[in-house]
Amino acid sequence: MAATLVQKILARASRRAHVEPGEVIWATPDLTTMPEVSYPAYVKRLADIGIDTLAHPERLVVAIDHETPAHSVAAADRNRLTRQLAVKMQVGHLFDSEGITHPLTIERGLVAPGMFVAGADTHTPGLGGVGALAIPFGIEVTMIMATGRIWLKVPRTIRVRVHGVLPAGVTARDVVLHAMRLIDADEANESVIEYSGTAIERLSVPERCTISGLSVDMGADAGVVPADARTLDYLREAGMQAPALLRGDDDAPCLRTIDIDAGTLEPLVSIPPSPTHVRTAAELGGIEIQHAYIGSCASGSLAELRAAADVLKGRKVHDNVKLLVIPATRRVHEQAMAEGVLGVLMSAGAQIAPSTCGPCFGGLAQLAAGEVRISTSTRNDPGRMGSPDAHIYLASALTVAASALAGRVADPRAFLQETVA
Repeated sequence: MAATLVQKILARASRRAHVEPGEVIWATPDLTTMPEVSYPAYVKRLADIGIDTLAHPERLVVAIDHETPAHSVAAADRNRLTRQLAVKMQVGHLFDSEGITHPLTIERGLVAPGMFVAGADTHTPGLGGVGALAIPFGIEVTMIMATGRIWLKVPRTIRVRVHGVLPAGVTARDVVLHAMRLIDADEANESVIEYSGTAIERLSVPERCTISGLSVDMGADAGVVPADARTLDYLREAGMQAPALLRGDDDAPCLRTIDIDAGTLEPLVSIPPSPTHVRTAAELGGIEIQHAYIGSCASGSLAELRAAADVLKGRKVHDNVKLLVIPATRRVHEQAMAEGVLGVLMSAGAQIAPSTCGPCFGGLAQLAAGEVRISTSTRNDPGRMGSPDAHIYLASALTVAASALAGRVADPRAFLQETVA
């Protein structure tokens, strides 16, 4: 019987021969991830009902990433408690200020194609860039901690096929923002967006993770990019032993198939107060900014930092703009430093901070009322980065870098053309 990639993954996770969209199943995650802002509270919930051991501690990843470096006494206390409880509960993988959970988990070779991953963070689907099904949950994660299993409804699949070659200045972020224009929340709900096509195949693994992770912001359960040879090469470099491919059947029924001509895409920006409110960068050229941020689980990769450096090299950030750059993981930070990428960014006027969720969580570089930031982060709801009266625009690293130079929202293609010239 033909099955989508999502169906195949969940059939294996539920020890079934086949599962159907809409069916409620019990599934066993291969891995569960959570940040320090959740973990101590979840352990306490379990303790309150008499549970003091984990069903599969070796399958748990806990990362201190949201509030590091600690910005308050409360955060410092929570980070310390996370460390103590990780030891007490024999957690298999504790990452202490090493980077943001999702890219770090892939970087350490813990996620393989075909895995079912549960996460206590909204953007857990960023792990879908390697062909895993990674779904975010809330307090339900405590069920996994206690029993090793969770119930869920098998999602439908929406296929997005992107054909051709992305034009200069257009990135993976622009692909997913364009998809948000085509898929409404009602359709995305209880669905997984599966991305394929020649344009997707040309993307690096971190770029694919950008697309899968941001899919949740259109209302989808997750996003996934089927693994290919490029995925396997990336995972082998991360130290994974013999990763294997798992793909869905081409003739498996899906809710909808969307075909996109990559050559027609252009730089896009999400405007307040939602990632799904999308405009072209060219349309927004009159909006002045005071802050720019390049980083987050979605756009803190080495590829994104290199792209920003290409725009900023030999130039200076606008006098009225503060540009903050945060590599997604310590390893990315080290690589960018070794390549001279951070030097280029700093010469242009950027501030560099250690790997953290930082501004995306509102714990660093908060905004005052009326201030405007263009950011590569994931969300732009009011109050996300400080004052509820601040304004947050979301875009690719190329667009953010160009905007930092211009002092206003800017189309990066003009700056890339100047660089070539």
